[in-house]
Amino acid sequence: MNNENWYPLETSAKIYPAIISPRQPSVFRLSCTFHNEIDPNIMQTALNVTMVRYPGFSMTLKRGAFWFYFEEMDKNPTLQPEQYYPCQIVDPEAENGFLFRVTWFKKRVNLEVFHVITDGTGGLEFLKTLVYYYLLLSGEDIKPGENIRTLRHKPTEEERENSFLRYYDPQIPSDRADSNAALHYEGTRMPVGHSRAIHIHTETAPLLALSRSCQVTLTEYLTGQFLRSFLVVLKETTDSEKPVKISIPINLRKLFQSDTLRNFTYFANIGEPVANADEPLEKTLQYIKTQLRATCTREALIPRLNPNVSSEKNPFLRAAPLSLKQLVLREAHHILGDNLFTASFSNLGIIRLDDSMAKHIRNFDFGLSCSDLIPLNLSMVTWMDTAYMTFSSIVEERHVERIFISKLSEAGLKMKVWTSDPSEAEGDTHENLS
Repeated sequence: MNNENWYPLETSAKIYPAIISPRQPSVFRLSCTFHNEIDPNIMQTALNVTMVRYPGFSMTLKRGAFWFYFEEMDKNPTLQPEQYYPCQIVDPEAENGFLFRVTWFKKRVNLEVFHVITDGTGGLEFLKTLVYYYLLLSGEDIKPGENIRTLRHKPTEEERENSFLRYYDPQIPSDRADSNAALHYEGTRMPVGHSRAIHIHTETAPLLALSRSCQVTLTEYLTGQFLRSFLVVLKETTDSEKPVKISIPINLRKLFQSDTLRNFTYFANIGEPVANADEPLEKTLQYIKTQLRATCTREALIPRLNPNVSSEKNPFLRAAPLSLKQLVLREAHHILGDNLFTASFSNLGIIRLDDSMAKHIRNFDFGLSCSDLIPLNLSMVTWMDTAYMTFSSIVEERHVERIFISKLSEAGLKMKVWTSDPSEAEGDTHENLS
């Protein structure tokens, strides 16, 4: 096999081929909405150019004797009109071999990525470059600034690095930290392939002020409100001693030196039992603050990153046939994956673009897929002084979302809320997104 056109999956990606299904697509979605309607011909050309800058996206998934691996493809993906619910499974056969799709609808372009090739940070880099070349090819006078990867700078080896291997230290004892099962949200499941999105837009200044008044970060504050929304709902239906836990992705690039565009994320699961549902928010926030900040250090994280790498290096597992590895990985994910948390809250942070680009863009959005055990998630991105939050759900009930919105409203935040369900308009604004 030619080593120049293939490479192995990075450490955390190896789980995804084992668990992928229509009920667990492991897909995230990043969207950019312009002020003007998109020209699909120009967007297709921009996509072709962007692919040159991101060779890691020109890969398809191949099945080997012992592991899945990536193989480079010499072709471009096709821009598609948006026609399905967000974050559906990315089937390489339906996507001409690709592990992501790019769709458009009126003023909005969407990037939907199978998590096997990158995380939200890597996906955002790709989308920013796509937006840059679209505006440039549209004849706009724009500059990339310092936040866009363009063809002026060739892809580096570090962008394709498996950073988990770089920071693996076999001398440090492994610590999985969390092995306790979480309480799960039931609800009435929608048909396979259906989902609902609720979008919340609010100014960041009041939200930051609210967080600071509680002496926590914005992520810690929203995690607390999300957690307590679940506690309020679930205390009415269960007396289980299992905790409600929110999974919070930690971008490891901020703690370890890395410029990788592949997955490099750790997930911290933090929560409380339903019995604490009537305790004050402030107590929950201090607990989240203590736990999350204790986790977000190099010293705490390296022992927790080690287990996956050490398993990967285990000679017995390495020698096992792929079919057996798939069974082991599937079972391990059931025990040490979705079973450990109730829902996830992913804050991708602030998107920064040069002013020459920003004036052409209305907003960005970030959404997550769901699974049978995790039917409701929350995600967020910040753009131009506005926080854009998205609830992704595959259950009919809206209880958690309604309580979360009510809690923010009671705290004094003014919001605009959109829903993809025409019969469920929330707040003072409604748009059919599906």
